[in-house]
Parts: sequence; structure tokens; C-alpha cells
Amino acid sequence: HLPAHKFVVQVHEWGKFDGDAPQGTYDVIIGSDVAYRDELHDPLIASLVQFANADTIILLGATMHDTRPIFFRKLHQNGFQYERIADHHLPIPFRGMSFGLFVIQKREQKSA
Repeated sequence: HLPAHKFVVQVHEWGKFDGDAPQGTYDVIIGSDVAYRDELHDPLIASLVQFANADTIILLGATMHDTRPIFFRKLHQNGFQYERIADHHLPIPFRGMSFGLFVIQKREQKSA
């Protein structure tokens, strides 16, 4: 258990950066049902690029019938890797459903 004073929770409107935290400052970013419309992809990914660093863990829940493959291509094009968490790790009500939980991280940059 970590003490509550070790956590800072902030609300953020995807793609809006007025007065937000500096770039790459978050350890964990959590979102659910945030990529179900194509017009949400670019602001969401812009925010992930802004706030994630190589050590940031992004947990994103998505309903697979609403989240199109273009979202995952855009993640990859913007330097992220992702992996769907296997159903047997999810609570029983979510297993075998169209809901997916993804772990997303920035890919390591290869030095030239």
C-alpha cells in the first residue's frame, strides 16, 4: 500500500494543455471508453504524447466494437506500443466480452 499523499489525481480534457503539468510527468494514466469515436483519437493521443514518458503506464479500457483499428495504428505511429490484457486477468463479468483492457507505453527510442 502506498500512502494517499503519494498520489495526485487530475482531470484533463484530451488535447487541451492550458496550465497542465509539464511534459512527461505522470507515472500512470487511466482512461476508459475514450476512443470510441474517430474524432477523439487525435486529441487523446496528443495528450498521451504530452504527459507520458518511457516509464509511464497507460491503462486504457476500450469497447472493441466501438474502437476501430485506426486508433491502434495511430498509437503505433506516435511512438507507443500496446498489449491487450488477457481475459483471464479481468474480473469475471468482463471476460469474453467486447471490452478490452490495454497496457500502453512509449516505445524505447533506438539510438543512432
